Amino acid sequence: MAVARRMRRRGWMNAARKATQSDTRPTVVRHFASRSSVTPVAGASAYIFDVEGTLVDTVLPSLNCWCQTLAEFGFSFRTADIHRYSGMNEQEALGQLLPESAEIRDFILSKYTWRFRTEVLPTVRTVAGARDLIATLKLQGAKIALATSCQREELDRYRACLGADEYIDVVVSGDDVRRGKPHPDVITAALKRLGCTPGEAVYVGDTPYDAEAARQARVRSFGVLSGHFPRADLHAAGCSAIFLDPKSMNLALTAPQAA
Repeated sequence: MAVARRMRRRGWMNAARKATQSDTRPTVVRHFASRSSVTPVAGASAYIFDVEGTLVDTVLPSLNCWCQTLAEFGFSFRTADIHRYSGMNEQEALGQLLPESAEIRDFILSKYTWRFRTEVLPTVRTVAGARDLIATLKLQGAKIALATSCQREELDRYRACLGADEYIDVVVSGDDVRRGKPHPDVITAALKRLGCTPGEAVYVGDTPYDAEAARQARVRSFGVLSGHFPRADLHAAGCSAIFLDPKSMNLALTAPQAA
């Protein structure tokens, strides 16, 4: 029995050593495209980008801002409950969260907007690789548009943060359209200003509402995971390719197999 125990112990120690040795091997970093082929990435003549969550990192700060604002009015929500509607038009999102409180939703939204612009907006940063992706696409001859439901004041701050205006041909904000996402208005407005047909363009976003807006506009959609939605949710909403972030999409564009 003692011999058997020693043999078992020796086996466990050998296995542990092997596991430790394997852990020291260099990690292979991939671009995390959801499809084996990245050919569709390079197949458009125009790219239309969502901004919040896709090019600038606003998702978690915005969710925290919503939680604080709603708590002031006596409404307690988990971050996950609010995130479910991240990317949706803010009025419609509040309608989903507070279906029986229509009389105070406008007041809540105005308080949220004030807090967001005062506390969050000055601190926003770009998502990894956002400017480089736009530059790559532009240098490859594509037209570039920003199409977002946010208001012009927020968009001006995001554009300054992004520093890519030299590559951008068209900008559409929530001030330019009647309805926000998941309605297709910002995308169809961008197509019109770009002079492109739906089949020539791709819309890049981080939420299922982006993909739904693209579907209604009859435009292909690509997803990035920087909005913290599961890959499966983006697929189900209609994204034809999904990437970790703009940096990984840029790597897919410049990889040899993308040529």
